[in-house]
Amino acid sequence: MRKKKWLSGILAITMIVSTVLTGCQGRNQKNNNASVTTDKTVEATGSPEGGAEAAWTLLEPLTSTEGVNNMPRSNYVTYPVENAEDITLTFWMGLPSNVSKNSPTANETEWARLWQEMTGIKVEFIHPTQGSEQEEFAVLVASNSLPDIIEWEWTSSYTGGPSAAEKDGILINLDKYISSTGPAADVWQYLQDNPSIDKQVKNDSGSYYCFPFIRGDKYLQCTSGLIYRKDLMDKAGYTKTPETMADWTEALTALKNSGVLKPMVMENMNNLMAGTFNAYKIRTGFYVDDTTGKVKYGFMEEGYKDWTLQMNDWVRAGLLDPDILTCDRSTLESYIMNGTGAACYGAGGGYMGTFLTTAASDTATYGTDFDLNAAKYAVLNAGETAMYGGSSYDYGTGSRAHAAITADCEYPELAAAFLNFCYSQNGHNTINFGEEGKSYTMVDGIPTYTDEVMKNPDGLSIAVAMAKWGRGNMSGAFVQDPNYILQYYSTPQQKEALARWNDESDSQKTLMPPITLTEEESKRITILNGEIDTYVVEQRARFFTLEGDVTAEWDTYVQNLKNMGIEEMIQIYQTALDRYNTR
Repeated sequence: MRKKKWLSGILAITMIVSTVLTGCQGRNQKNNNASVTTDKTVEATGSPEGGAEAAWTLLEPLTSTEGVNNMPRSNYVTYPVENAEDITLTFWMGLPSNVSKNSPTANETEWARLWQEMTGIKVEFIHPTQGSEQEEFAVLVASNSLPDIIEWEWTSSYTGGPSAAEKDGILINLDKYISSTGPAADVWQYLQDNPSIDKQVKNDSGSYYCFPFIRGDKYLQCTSGLIYRKDLMDKAGYTKTPETMADWTEALTALKNSGVLKPMVMENMNNLMAGTFNAYKIRTGFYVDDTTGKVKYGFMEEGYKDWTLQMNDWVRAGLLDPDILTCDRSTLESYIMNGTGAACYGAGGGYMGTFLTTAASDTATYGTDFDLNAAKYAVLNAGETAMYGGSSYDYGTGSRAHAAITADCEYPELAAAFLNFCYSQNGHNTINFGEEGKSYTMVDGIPTYTDEVMKNPDGLSIAVAMAKWGRGNMSGAFVQDPNYILQYYSTPQQKEALARWNDESDSQKTLMPPITLTEEESKRITILNGEIDTYVVEQRARFFTLEGDVTAEWDTYVQNLKNMGIEEMIQIYQTALDRYNTR
């Protein structure tokens, strides 16, 4: 009997495991004739692994360029697979919001239909309740029966990481599947073509454990930043794009003098930090110093004190909204749209795109001059490259979107082949864009959305129509294609924002890479982090509202963090980073 990760009694009795989460066992009659077939007309010339003989010729190796990802290019595994008609796999995944706006589950989407039709493998998608994913995942892994596939975040959302999940009998090692001769050979080829990603998606032992969500291009790695009302800035007499913190002080002052009540507004404190921390060469939480390569904790660095003092100056001068701690999305939007505020931090789609669309659709209210522009992440000195602003790793560990085959799956080869499809050249466009000729067409070699998506006849928004046909605008076990966002960001302002936030940044170097903690390390971090995080949030509020004096209290603040164990946490992350670097 496999070992399971059990929950506390209280959690276990407060949640009910759905009876549909039965996996292959008990759901399907086992079909021993099911097999993943390959093109037998192609003679294998690649190096077989484990004594197996490949049924395809491996592609010639590519020369990789740092910072540039190669797209899926192989079609090793032949689809549809044979003799799988009587098998239905179960696939547990969070229900994306843009899917739920049009369908009760993923089963009704066109991409789910296409995925199954083209692979010849039937799948039932099962979802936790939106907003309760963490709790229901905990109950799921404590149950006696798992679905065949679970899409989740395994490096930090499972205690002890993927190695512990394997030891606990939750997921299986994928090395024999993601190989040059295995049923996920197209995943293997993609990872060989992208060695930096290959390193990211392995555990510390060098083994594969999931089918990863990959942001396939740098323009997918940072899609939020500082934006501002260009029309109001021009009217205030400030016509250049702010770059340095001194520029921002000058620009916000000009806005204030022109009658803008709250020149800079933010939905919350996290957004304020995200947009301005870069200037002080810090990140929120733990990060990698760009000069030493060592782990640091942003909230105890001198740069954090300097940032706090600058924010205090802006609040005193009436340049920064003092009510950030109680602001919300609707309030922020009203401020930007009616001109109460002029600058904020937000996504190029959900913020910038929404604001521009709203203004264009109601010129009687917002006028014909309404305009937005994006600024790069703020720096201290003109010409500096952003090193601590935004960005993400290619392997999107911040998303619960990485598919593992569970220990309960009776047909792991079939599950691997189903997931592999998305990393093949043929499957890549399907999972991102949908059905050629209906939801997209090829224009000059680029998958281009049709009016079925961009001007949906049923009145669906672009985002919802995209999510009906493909997974391109969501996360999941596939390689995300940048051509989705280059079309979703339909205005020149959005496209310029995407370029500015990414082309003028090298911030991935300071992110913590996708490390994995041991079970003991995870438990220790959990114990230490609660008190430290609470203390940092409380003191930040005091400093921001001027209830506390950051200069006078700084040494005591730092010492308190040390007393709570912050140095032990830094060392734990440093040890994990050292393991990662030796992969």
